[in-house]
Amino acid sequence: MLDLDHWEHSVHSICGNFDTQPQRNIPFIGNMRLDNHNGLDVVHIKTNAEKIVRSKSTSQDDKHYFVILQKKGSMGFSWSNNNDLLLPGEIALIDSSLPYDMHPQGLIEQMSVHLPKVYVDSLCSTHAQNRITKIAQNRSSSQMLSTILRQLATTDYQNPSFQEDGDAMQYAISALIKPSLDYTNNDSACSMKERAKRHILRLLTEEDLSPDHIAKAMNMSKRSLYRLFSEENLSVAQFILQMRIEKCCEDMLTADAMKQPLSITEVAYRWGFSDASQLSRAFKRVKGVSPRQWRQSQA
Repeated sequence: MLDLDHWEHSVHSICGNFDTQPQRNIPFIGNMRLDNHNGLDVVHIKTNAEKIVRSKSTSQDDKHYFVILQKKGSMGFSWSNNNDLLLPGEIALIDSSLPYDMHPQGLIEQMSVHLPKVYVDSLCSTHAQNRITKIAQNRSSSQMLSTILRQLATTDYQNPSFQEDGDAMQYAISALIKPSLDYTNNDSACSMKERAKRHILRLLTEEDLSPDHIAKAMNMSKRSLYRLFSEENLSVAQFILQMRIEKCCEDMLTADAMKQPLSITEVAYRWGFSDASQLSRAFKRVKGVSPRQWRQSQA
């Protein structure tokens, strides 16, 4: 694993102008590896950062689209006008010229393929430009795209027998993106409930997260926000609490599997609880046992 300084150096040299904010009270995890498949850059990323900010790009690093394959965990993206999306095990197309924030939901792993804009723009015209969007999952082209990306994710690039022609791969991936762009997956077409859930998941680490906070971010009344969740017989506050407890469980399981020290207090601070006692009370309401008892039962 890289320390924060080495991580940021790797990010800047490989991906461009990004700034990383580590978690409070939790050891930083960051690993980045660049594979070059005969001219096609494929970046493997693993991190538990609090937030990664894409500042306004320079002329040196705005010439690509990032094709993101989310391999483990979920990554939130947010950009102008309160737009956001959440990637749990999916594929997204990111315009490198746009400023945006990334919000890892705990420890995540993803792969980023860097495509020259000339390939994508020549095939997709203006549809892909200035976009941050998910790729549709229910089309044959997107399934083929997923197969190629997952093969790249597991290919030993140092083995000559697995080397691919970079230009051919760039063109093939770009061609598959055109029919796979998910035009229905934007904020105007998404249900308001899904928008609200995305806002909540992206902001789970903030201690002051509340229905007021979410309603204001979505420019809607609290009554309208409550109505979105009424069909599930679940309040907004209950949804926030349940998601925080699930993220706490994921962090404890990950830390224990990697044999890394992670206290209940550190987990509490990570997911918006004021201290370990508050987490313990909330955990018992949701899981029926304390965090320590649950953790021991999973060992």
